[in-house]
This record gives sequence, C-alpha cells and structure tokens, in this order.
Amino acid sequence: MIKNLKIYLLTFAVILLYAIIFESGLIKYLALGSDYLFADFIDIPKALNCLNLNYNSYSDTFDGPSEYGCKGFSYGPIILYAFPLKKTFFYFYENFLPLILIIIFSLSVIKIINPKNKLGYVICFLSLFNPATLLMIERMNIDILFAIILIFISYNKIYFLNWILVIYSFLGKFYPFIYGLIIFIENPIRKKFHFLLIFFFIIFSSLIFIYFFWEEYIYIMDSNWAMGLHYLFSIKTVPKIINELFNIHYGLLILIFLILFIIFNLKLIKKLPNKLFDLDFTFNEKLFFLSSNTLVFCFLVFSNAYYREVFIILSIPYLISLINYKTVKIIVSLILAKFIFNFIYIIFLNFETFYYENDLRIYTSSFLLITLIKGIIDFILVGSISSIVLVKNLKLLNHCFNTNFLNKNL
Repeated sequence: MIKNLKIYLLTFAVILLYAIIFESGLIKYLALGSDYLFADFIDIPKALNCLNLNYNSYSDTFDGPSEYGCKGFSYGPIILYAFPLKKTFFYFYENFLPLILIIIFSLSVIKIINPKNKLGYVICFLSLFNPATLLMIERMNIDILFAIILIFISYNKIYFLNWILVIYSFLGKFYPFIYGLIIFIENPIRKKFHFLLIFFFIIFSSLIFIYFFWEEYIYIMDSNWAMGLHYLFSIKTVPKIINELFNIHYGLLILIFLILFIIFNLKLIKKLPNKLFDLDFTFNEKLFFLSSNTLVFCFLVFSNAYYREVFIILSIPYLISLINYKTVKIIVSLILAKFIFNFIYIIFLNFETFYYENDLRIYTSSFLLITLIKGIIDFILVGSISSIVLVKNLKLLNHCFNTNFLNKNL
C-alpha cells in the first residue's frame, strides 16, 4: 500500500512538473519541438474526423475542403478504426487522450524503475525529463503509445490479448512487428506446435487487414520522409557526419559501421557475466528482451528521431537488477551519461545549426561536433545493450526449439 502510494505521489509530482515546463514555455528550449503542442498527435483526430466525414486522408492532395486537412496521414488505418464510437467520443479523443497517455506513461516508467535509492531516483528523473523524452511528449508521438503497449504485453498473462496488441502495433507503425517475439517468452513451457499456430494467426490476421486496406499501406510505404541530422538516433549518424565533412561514399560508411557494430558485439559478449546468459522469464527480463530487440532493430535499420530512445528507458529495470556486475554497471553509467548529454546536445540546438550559402545548406562546426559525439555515444550504448540481447535471443532459440546452438560456448 505504501509502495503504491509512493508511486502515485511521484507520478503526481512528475505531471505537475510537466505542466510547469509546458506552461512556462521552458519546453521550447528543452525540446525544440513544433510551434504548437502535440503536433504529431493532432494528425490522428484530424484523420479521425475525416473518416467520420467519409473523406480519405491517405493522399498527398486534399480530399474534401482543405480546412479539414484530409491528407498525408502516415499511420496505419487500424489506428483510426480501432477507436470505438468515433463520432460520440471524438471530443474526448481530441482533448483528453494525450493527457491520459502522458499520465499512463509516467506512471508506468516510475513503476517499472521503482526507485529505492539515489541512483534509482536519478535514473527515473532523467528517463522522464531528458530532452528526448520531453520531445516525444511535446509532440505526443505515437511511440509513447507503443512504449505503453510494450510494457503491458510484458506484464499481461492473458496471452490472446498480447497477440491482438502485437497485430495492432504492427499494423499501426510496422516496426513493432518485433513485439511478436512475446510469443516466445510469455509462456516458457509452450510447445513448438503452439508457436506455429500463434505465428500464423498473427501473420494471417495482419495480411487480411493489409489486403483490405492495401492502397492506404501502399501510400504509407511510398511516402517520402527522411530524417536529417537534427535529433537523429541511428547507426547512420556518424556516417552522415563523415560524409558531410569529407564527402566519402555514404553507402560504404554504413557498411563499415555495421561491421564495426558486429565486431563490438562479439568482443563485448566475451566480457559479459554468465548470469546474463540465463533465462528467468520475469517481467523485467521480458521487458528488456522486447525493448532491446526493438531498440537495436530501429537503430540499425532506420533514421529515427531521438524520441525512439524511449526503448532505452524500458531496458533499465532489468539492467538495474544486475547492477552489481561490473559490465552492467558500466552500461547503466552509459545510459546516465547518454541522458545527461542530451541536455548538452539540446543547448547546441538552441543556437544556429546551419546556414545557406549559394542555396546550399552548410552545417556549423559546433553542430557537427556535438552530433558526432552523440552518434558515438549512441553507437557504444546500443552496441552494449545489443551484446546482451543477442545472447538472450540465442538462448531463447535453444529453449524454445531445443537447437543446442551455442550451448557448448555459453
């Protein structure tokens, strides 16, 4: 009872501090987001309203009157169709849903980190108030919803609901297909045949939905959107900086850094404590398994905006539980350094980061340097987390399918 009261009080304090940061205008310097609040979320009620009016939002041109803004929707149609009573509760969805998501997210992060000492409180504070998290909240990016879903399916024991949420998340934004790994860890005694049945249920259910909304998904996949150097969280950061400075072939640089990432993983695996190779199927391990796989996949494949660093936060509870091991302590220290550096990074973004010369964008030296440092920190941190989850993946493969792969070596 006292423990829950502490969590609720901390959540109230966090929400109050968020309100102060937003109302005072400090968010403009800590996040440097859009000119208006919840810029990413606004697209959802706008598209929902268009759906209520029978207009199509999956187009580069307006369908219906331009003031309705029925174009350019970039999330899967399941996001819209999953809202019950769209017309009746439209006002609620538009005005109160973002606030509810912020409260649930804050409460969930505090609960999973469960601070008990100075280190716990520092990590919790930095997780919720570092500029990457603040940008996600300021824009109300849909990643906040997917982070909440990931926490839920890691905890939930009603397995069918987990599978439905996996389908929903994948059809909403594609990259959460990684959440499908939950079927291998939610029930440690599940039989191989059941894995197969669940896998086909998820795949065929997703394909059927995509079939009926094929044109919408084609539009989403054909949408030309690229992340620049600002707010970038990706293995592509350092190659982009090197390419900008020295005009070295970008594709070659990406290949080199992927090879370096693999080498770094293999080197670090040899230094990991044996305890990390065990599977215990606890909530913390499930959360780490799903969040770290999602983090590594997004880091290696996409040019992410750095609010996707939210998946670093979800890996923290498991790492803290093993912080007595030197290697894990170093990784937790890296996470703290990463969150603190985000404040330094955002200070530089408050000043001029580029200018135009003969219609050519020129980045300032200070911006390139600070972004280079950020890219290196990201590379080392994600590489460290990747080394642990890689072994977890292989161990889980052994457990589920009796492959005996790596059993002699780990």
